[in-house]
Amino acid sequence: MRSVAFLAFATVLTGLATGCGHTETHQALFRAPEPPSGHTVEIYMADMAIPARPYYEIALVQAVGFGTESHPEDIAAALTEKAGKLGCDAVVRVFLDQGYSRSNASGVCVRWVGPAVAGAAPGSTTLVATPPPPQPPSKLLPAPAPRMEALPSAGQSGGGSVGR
Repeated sequence: MRSVAFLAFATVLTGLATGCGHTETHQALFRAPEPPSGHTVEIYMADMAIPARPYYEIALVQAVGFGTESHPEDIAAALTEKAGKLGCDAVVRVFLDQGYSRSNASGVCVRWVGPAVAGAAPGSTTLVATPPPPQPPSKLLPAPAPRMEALPSAGQSGGGSVGR
């Protein structure tokens, strides 16, 4: 009986010692994940310039931290860990929302295609995508014009006076 009480007390104490926080990560895939590259995942905040390198987008990633794991460092680590598992080299356009006991960060997980573009301006981005074929100019129709119609209560003469 005494060992059962001690075991219950030890379980509760272990739960309290581990802290009252956790982190969740989510992703919305744009394409199939890549194998991990083994490189450190870079983070570029929304107001930072992205290196002038061609890349393609793999997923939208999000990390949410609760309680003791709601610090920006915890969220950044969770975001880069999730991106690394998806085979991303960087997370770009990252937004961070810091609250009292909950934090949220999200960004676009990208994979570099090749080395930086020579002669490109710092901060310019290059997306790897096939541009859509040019569309022929569309024939614009004239806008419809309103027509004046007589009201049903106006009678034959179209006037609106009562008691003629």
